[in-house]
Amino acid sequence: MSGISGISGISGIAAVLGEPMVVDALTKGRTALVGPFQGPTIPSNLPTPLDKPDRLERWAVEPRLQVCALALLSGLHFDVNQSKDSVTIGFVNLDKKPLKDHPLVRLSRPTEKIFKQQLDLVANYAELREDRGSEVLTQMVPQVPFWGSIIGLSAHRHKWTLELITLGLSLASHVEMRFKHAFACQRPVDLSPQVQPMIPTPGHASWPSGHATEAFMLSTVLQALLPHGDKYKEQLERQAARIAVNRTVAGLHYPVDSAVGRLLGTALADFFVARCTGKLKLHERSFNGPKFHGPKDTVIDFDPRVSMTDNKSGYYEYAGAASAIAASPLLEFMWTKAAKEWQPLK
Repeated sequence: MSGISGISGISGIAAVLGEPMVVDALTKGRTALVGPFQGPTIPSNLPTPLDKPDRLERWAVEPRLQVCALALLSGLHFDVNQSKDSVTIGFVNLDKKPLKDHPLVRLSRPTEKIFKQQLDLVANYAELREDRGSEVLTQMVPQVPFWGSIIGLSAHRHKWTLELITLGLSLASHVEMRFKHAFACQRPVDLSPQVQPMIPTPGHASWPSGHATEAFMLSTVLQALLPHGDKYKEQLERQAARIAVNRTVAGLHYPVDSAVGRLLGTALADFFVARCTGKLKLHERSFNGPKFHGPKDTVIDFDPRVSMTDNKSGYYEYAGAASAIAASPLLEFMWTKAAKEWQPLK
């Protein structure tokens, strides 16, 4: 994350440059200071009970996030349906008995005809490259500044929020890559040499869009985290849509990649919030790729205004039944620390 690395960058460089001399100085100084070895003189402490969540606060950022990432990914599973050209991700809470499967997202791949039609839209979006160039380039990496400018995110005040964002991006990345691998959809440049992407094409499949998934996930998570998240809703969702569309402008994605990324990101955000708080019931969401077209099979663009819950679009599907899942104590600790950073000063 840019916020975290920005804090540690200067001190880290100084430590590396001075390391040989510091090692030599500490070695010589110890000889003069310690005297004869006396064995353990400080009381030992093996804390109980095991696996207490609040001990996360004692660890460095990287091991803390590794611990939480495993808790976040544990219980997720993918089911492939070859006959329906679809893949479903579900969740089983391994800590709760009896075990129960919660279907989260089902994606059905668009047809070859739809991808070929979408290529015309990719070519048209190329006209925006000069206008959107700076955004495309700076959004290649995690787009923290683009969210920070809306909500006032800063490294010195929101350390735990930045770590929570890192966890969310980690979840989105793992899930989207699993879907990309399963569907193996060609990139626009694979269908036409005239696309000529303005930045390097990533070494993985096109559908669903990872940037769209991550952007809409963060938009939804931040709305749930902030005390007045609804006040930021419009700007956050516009930002997510703009990040997604910019990948089509760059020549890397079809609009249908963004449309499915919007659904996947929103569903993963709901799952993330549920695992962090235990207060959100989950509805299964589906994207019916073969139906991403207009009347008489006409091509349609990505439209972030289309409802994902009223089942009228033909391609966004939303199950009425909801299921509750238990919070992970580790993730709940991280969420609580992040939420406190947005409380008013007393």
